[in-house]
Amino acid sequence: MAEAQAVINSTAKKYFAGAADSTIRKRLLLALLNKHGRISFGATGYDCTWLVEFAQPPVQSHGASSEYEFSEHDVYRSLNIDWRGYVATDKMDEKNRLMNSDPVAMVNRYKRIIPNLRKSLDDHFHGELYIDGNQTGNENRLHGMLSFAGNTTTISADLVAQPDDTYAGKVTNLGNQGGSWSSDLSTSPNNGVATDWPDGNGTPEYDYITPVLVNTTSSNWGTGSTDWEVNCGRILRRTTTWLTKNGGTDGRPTVYMMANDLFNSYQDYQESRFRNIIPHTEARELGFPDALNQDGVMVKYEFDVKASEFWGVNVHQMQLESLDDVLFGVRGPHYDIKSDATLFKAGFFGNMRFNPKYFAFGKGYA
Repeated sequence: MAEAQAVINSTAKKYFAGAADSTIRKRLLLALLNKHGRISFGATGYDCTWLVEFAQPPVQSHGASSEYEFSEHDVYRSLNIDWRGYVATDKMDEKNRLMNSDPVAMVNRYKRIIPNLRKSLDDHFHGELYIDGNQTGNENRLHGMLSFAGNTTTISADLVAQPDDTYAGKVTNLGNQGGSWSSDLSTSPNNGVATDWPDGNGTPEYDYITPVLVNTTSSNWGTGSTDWEVNCGRILRRTTTWLTKNGGTDGRPTVYMMANDLFNSYQDYQESRFRNIIPHTEARELGFPDALNQDGVMVKYEFDVKASEFWGVNVHQMQLESLDDVLFGVRGPHYDIKSDATLFKAGFFGNMRFNPKYFAFGKGYA
């Protein structure tokens, strides 16, 4: 039996290493994270903590007789979330073990079981990148992107919703850490905000942890329509401008991940205006030839994004952290005398972390 378990253990670990690779390769977002070094292993510590820049040191004007002022400047804020995890399990009771005691028989048995565990982890894991880890009932699930995308009341004329959420111990509301923003436009992108944000300009403190929440059904996109297929080009171009302008050179989104219904309408929009629909080169090189190109940003449908929603994702401003030295850690098989069974477990322990300022979320808010 020791020989059989050794063979099974080696086979299982090898299989799940391949499973993790398969999971990454078959999902564009994970493939991008992997390519750009945004998946890390062997994380340690009681919780997941990182710093984001919320302000900049002041710049002084130089005068012939002036003296420079020197002081320490606190320009970072610490964000903190706990570690979360998922497991998929299987077992073989002692009777079945004896019936399959030949090493080949046992390995073949697990060759039938392991693909199901892998598929379950694969399908479940990627969808967690989009959930709200702060929502009641999600206390043990990942802090996905919805964790920072809460909002207050939005009216139909608003181009953007007003952010209102708490993420990693910090409030996402505009101006929560002070700062200021221009108010020169005759019509604010959001009536409740009453500044030009995300248009205009201001100080970094004003929106240092604030995502852009795009109202896709706004009546103010300038076409006389609230329909996505009519406005999608304007919506995505404007969102790219907002993120890039306010986030600087690091702010440009990498990809727009959207629900299938939005993507289909976006394809129709492209087809009606351009002779050729242009694929995105980087996505095609990663094995996703169906990803399109909008002003240099990938556009891709995503199974796990809810109907009529999209995400503007900046892979350079997020990190998938695993506490293990692999994506899916494997434990077992181990004999448990209490259950009189051989137990097997595979799973992930870690979390996702983001800098919300560099992300956008779009849906019909009003």
